Amino acid sequence: MALLDRVFGNRKSASPSSGRIDHAVSPEQDVPRPVRGVAYREAFVVYESGYTRRGIVLDYSNTGVRLRFPTNENLPAEVQLNAKAVNINGRARVVWQENSEVGLTLIP
Repeated sequence: MALLDRVFGNRKSASPSSGRIDHAVSPEQDVPRPVRGVAYREAFVVYESGYTRRGIVLDYSNTGVRLRFPTNENLPAEVQLNAKAVNINGRARVVWQENSEVGLTLIP
């Protein structure tokens, strides 16, 4: 029995603490994500220095866009986004970047 306790741990009470429940259910999760359009269209990001990178729009919404680039270069914090094929043009902020994909949110 002691071996099983070491491998599987001791049994805990069946009801989780109220702190865990409050943490698991947050008001932010109740807000649905914006509807995303799926696209595979060309887009350009322009750095403040004028350097331009070409990428592909994977999906987009009225608040942001997900792009894929041919290389893994890091983007600056803010860029100018030109994705005429999906009718998006303006300043954008980098929210996340993983390898060659990046998530941008549009700056109003």
